[in-house]
Amino acid sequence: MSPINLPTFLKLPLLLCEAVCMRINATPPNAPLPREGIIIPDWREKFLRGLGLPCRIFRLLSWSAMFIEFIVIVAMYNPEGAISRLILATLASSDKCVSNIRITPLLILGNILTISGTSLRVRCYRTLGRFFTFELRIQSRHQLIKEGPYSVVRHPSYTALILTVLGAFTSHASGSWIVNCGLLKTPIGVSLAMIWVGVALAVIASLLLRIPREDDLLRKSFGIEWNLWARKVPYCLVPGIY
Repeated sequence: MSPINLPTFLKLPLLLCEAVCMRINATPPNAPLPREGIIIPDWREKFLRGLGLPCRIFRLLSWSAMFIEFIVIVAMYNPEGAISRLILATLASSDKCVSNIRITPLLILGNILTISGTSLRVRCYRTLGRFFTFELRIQSRHQLIKEGPYSVVRHPSYTALILTVLGAFTSHASGSWIVNCGLLKTPIGVSLAMIWVGVALAVIASLLLRIPREDDLLRKSFGIEWNLWARKVPYCLVPGIY
């Protein structure tokens, strides 16, 4: 895909924004629940809860790639400095690799997906308030929230997280340090990329598997109120599709 004719240094705020968005998505808005309050009905929830360490690895790999690209871009603008020469000699395989780090349409699309997903996720945090937890649980005096994004789809926070993950992939698909500087041509690089992709796909799959169980839990807890809401809001993630 053709690059956009913009100065490469404009990637720096985009990389920072992506890193902040990933942090927001991964940080619970409320304190984690005690183990005795968590509902783990079957293997699906065990699978999701087992992704804690892999997700931390995913974030570490993502942040590392962003940090490396950030410092390489900074070094590009002062290539004669001692630290810049060390950075470029260590992290940039060739001058062509450095010149190909640029803003592309896929980068812009990836950032749009990431920012949109994070904005929606924050909206869900605020709409649910104290009821938003990463764990599956019905709390004391729990209420069925039907306002805001929950009046459009039943699981908008999952939509938001999936958008953010897809955005992370897309923004690094072209014009990035990962693609242009030879990392994917090494066994270690390929292995890390496979781990990154595998964890991301596992997260998306776990969310899709969790939806029926979460709906069933809410249906049992709220009965007719949930049925009326589900009739009014029939889609789980994307209006008109699913």
